Amino acid sequence: MELKKLKLTARRMEFLDKLGIHSIEELLKTYPYRYEKLEAKPFSEWEEKDTVCFEGLICNQARVVRLGKNRSMTKFKVISWDEELEITMFNRPWLQQFPFGSTVSIFGVYNGNYKVTATNYNLKPIKEQLGIHPVYSVVEGLKQKEMQGMILKALEHANEITELVPDRYRQKYRLLDSATAYRYIHAPENEDQIKQAVRTLKYQEFLYFQCVMQSMQDKEIKVKEKKVFDFSKIEEWEKSLPYSLTADQLSTIDAICKDLASEKIMFRLVQGDVGCGKTMVAVAAMYACHLSKYQSAFLAPTEILARQHYLNMTKMGFPIQLYVSSMPAKEKKQILEDLKTGKISMVVGTHALFQEVVEFNKLGLVVVDEQQRFGVKQRRSLLEKGKNVDFLMMSATPIPRTYAHFLYGDMDISSIHTLPQGRKLVITKYIAGNSMGPILKSILKKIEEGRQCYVVCPAIEDNEELGLRSVTSIYEGMCKTLGERVKIALLHGKMSGEEKETIMSDFKDKKYDILVSTTVIEVGIDVANANQMVIYDSHRFGLSTLHQLRGRVARGSEQGSCYLLSSSKDKQAIERLQKLEELKDGFEISQYDLMSRGPGDILGVRQSGLPNFILGDLNKDQAMMEACIKDAKEILEDRVDLYLLESIQKSIETAQYFD
Repeated sequence: MELKKLKLTARRMEFLDKLGIHSIEELLKTYPYRYEKLEAKPFSEWEEKDTVCFEGLICNQARVVRLGKNRSMTKFKVISWDEELEITMFNRPWLQQFPFGSTVSIFGVYNGNYKVTATNYNLKPIKEQLGIHPVYSVVEGLKQKEMQGMILKALEHANEITELVPDRYRQKYRLLDSATAYRYIHAPENEDQIKQAVRTLKYQEFLYFQCVMQSMQDKEIKVKEKKVFDFSKIEEWEKSLPYSLTADQLSTIDAICKDLASEKIMFRLVQGDVGCGKTMVAVAAMYACHLSKYQSAFLAPTEILARQHYLNMTKMGFPIQLYVSSMPAKEKKQILEDLKTGKISMVVGTHALFQEVVEFNKLGLVVVDEQQRFGVKQRRSLLEKGKNVDFLMMSATPIPRTYAHFLYGDMDISSIHTLPQGRKLVITKYIAGNSMGPILKSILKKIEEGRQCYVVCPAIEDNEELGLRSVTSIYEGMCKTLGERVKIALLHGKMSGEEKETIMSDFKDKKYDILVSTTVIEVGIDVANANQMVIYDSHRFGLSTLHQLRGRVARGSEQGSCYLLSSSKDKQAIERLQKLEELKDGFEISQYDLMSRGPGDILGVRQSGLPNFILGDLNKDQAMMEACIKDAKEILEDRVDLYLLESIQKSIETAQYFD
């Protein structure tokens, strides 16, 4: 349903557009991120520092104390609960106009001694304001009351939204209808209504996702022509390497080769820590594909990483070709011709490989590095460039099998736990505060010895509200204090692709000692000489992200060090960072992160092409997830829920549910 039904002002429509809300359904699915519960406790139950609300009769003339430019303090007294309370409110000088004997509702903090610091007030009766009130995430300039008002308007049309969950499942699990669920979550009368609404809407999210995923998988051809190749040549290549592959690498290569040689289309995820050797597994898969006279494509998230893979495979003697956007037009034209005719059997590139102009002669394998960086629609567009293409995904953020089963269906998973010989684990230290002072001497000593250092920040711009220092301000501060001693570079996501590539290449070539960056280096070029990392405001990251970041300083033979700076006073946040000092294995960290933080960080749902579950928790709702897998299968087999099936088909065609 279109938003124009709500007859909102142009200003409010503009705010909704900024929030990515373009329909009444999307507005109703903008759930509160928390609730405020207002209850008027009797004065006898108040304790110092309690948040309180009450109605009072003004019993003296308010007086204003000026504190400086545009700052003031207004004091007055009220009678409430048969007590005389002294009220202090800052920067509200007009309150002195309150007439003696008028009634006011006060919201604030009790300071003891019959004194209250008020944060807000109004003239409405307090009994009309008690209860549970939703709080929403809003953009700057949009007030909570405005957002609440728009959602209340949308609730008037909730009954017009067609029910997606079939009635038999609502009865089976004692779920609410959608209109009631939306009313309970946005305008609850008690906490039980919130629980009922969340349970219903979670199920709706999970069921719809499963219906879409299973429907997509049902349409895919699962049988292919076997790829025929001499496995002994793969073994010869393994033995020719200047180092020994780990047992996990060898068993994963064996599983992939069996997949390629079978009639079943391969859909496999290879997961393991940064530096565990996933790329060598992918190289073996591409070599097997080459031996079977098929083409293979290796998709990397950044151009610099694509070039790195290209150079490494070229050194091994493979007939690999690079294809990226920045190449000269004449060179790209020739590559496109050679891919179409089959002259090129192996290609590595970035998003450029998705373009319609890229055609393959006989594409048999697609390898996606850092799979969470690409959306479902993007991955599918590459697979569709061949017939019955085998698919290999790689990720440095391990996903537990339970979640993988729900998210990907019948995907096979290979896990690489062991690190190559000689690879040292990164020493990690939590540093209280947001200053490099305690570690600066050690970092400069390593730089003098010829090593390099990453300095990572969570924000591109300063955020006073969250107390975050930007990557730019930290870079400028370091240039002022250290610019004469060391060479410092700046890197962040708002730079052009060419700028980023140049800076990272220069850093690898030792033209800089320190690289101050945002998380764009999380998936970046290997710089064996960089063995130090400092992460500002580290409590702002999930542990899986921090673990992947610190993996950047474990690429060489020298011992790597990672310092987690944080000024957070939150005990849980500090405990999580200290936990990273002892946890070294990415699989353990992923599990701990899921337990303490939730699935969003590990799965990267916003940019991954995985669904953005608003309420569903992949860690806590496993029983519901399993039920939805079964229910979705029944729905697709019975084919009686026509509206739901039409909606699923629309989501598949547009891929809007995923990307």
